[in-house]
Amino acid sequence: MSRSPCWILGTVLAACAGAPPPPAQDPETAVAQAELALREDRPADALMLLSPLEIQQLPRPLRDRCELAQAQALFLTGQVWDAYRIAEHFPDRYPHSERRAAIGELEWRIGAALKQRDDGFLFFWSDRRAARVVLEHLITRHPDHNRVPDALRLLGDMALEDQDYLLAQERFRDLMRRYPDSEWVVYARFRYAMSIVEGLMGPEYDLDQMQHACRELRDFLASNPENPDFVATASAALERLLEWRALRHVHIADFYARVDNPPGERLHLEYACVEELAHTKAGITARARLDKLLATSATDGEER
Repeated sequence: MSRSPCWILGTVLAACAGAPPPPAQDPETAVAQAELALREDRPADALMLLSPLEIQQLPRPLRDRCELAQAQALFLTGQVWDAYRIAEHFPDRYPHSERRAAIGELEWRIGAALKQRDDGFLFFWSDRRAARVVLEHLITRHPDHNRVPDALRLLGDMALEDQDYLLAQERFRDLMRRYPDSEWVVYARFRYAMSIVEGLMGPEYDLDQMQHACRELRDFLASNPENPDFVATASAALERLLEWRALRHVHIADFYARVDNPPGERLHLEYACVEELAHTKAGITARARLDKLLATSATDGEER
């Protein structure tokens, strides 16, 4: 059956409209067109232009440009982990590339996106774990990147949420020491102190860590932080720890009383009501017991 010329022309035009753009004549043009597509927010077109290229067959000056563009296009099309797998090896492949800063920025965006998404996939993996991998790679392989303080802050938060208090302390401490001018320093000081607090289990446990936490909380409050929620939380935590410290000494004094060791009992009652602990409930109790103990000792001495 014959077709009219108009029908044939319409069919050809329709096919052309749905066809992908023709391949570039050479790799450099393809990469340049892909970079343009990325600037114009057309990442799928960028991938289409880059996918036929073999990295190892490209001229050396073009390879880092191609891999950066490919990683950016994958990220923008939602293929986040595939984007990271390219970014992961970039510092080794191109240690002197001027595009390392752009790769570092991309890794930060990948890690932050995975943390925000945080949906589990497969039974042994999760976006959260993937976020940690990416951010740890960023702070290790791009230590001078301006996104490292952001990554340390996020890693510290994740460790605190996971109740890995020692790791949280390490991350926040690194942020404070390595980046003292960062906008996150006040936040890190607060979270560092609270990670010590959260790692404590009550007055029956580590007295040294309680004292350490009290020092950090006092230092934080002495810096006059502007965030009222931080101030309220830190103040409440400090009061709780002061109570625990006094109670810990009262419990030790109880032990010495049971084994009939008055000097030991008296010593820890004195510790429990030192100036910074005197206002606590346990400190007040210790003061009353100490006064009674001293009065009894004085009476016994007069009788002798």
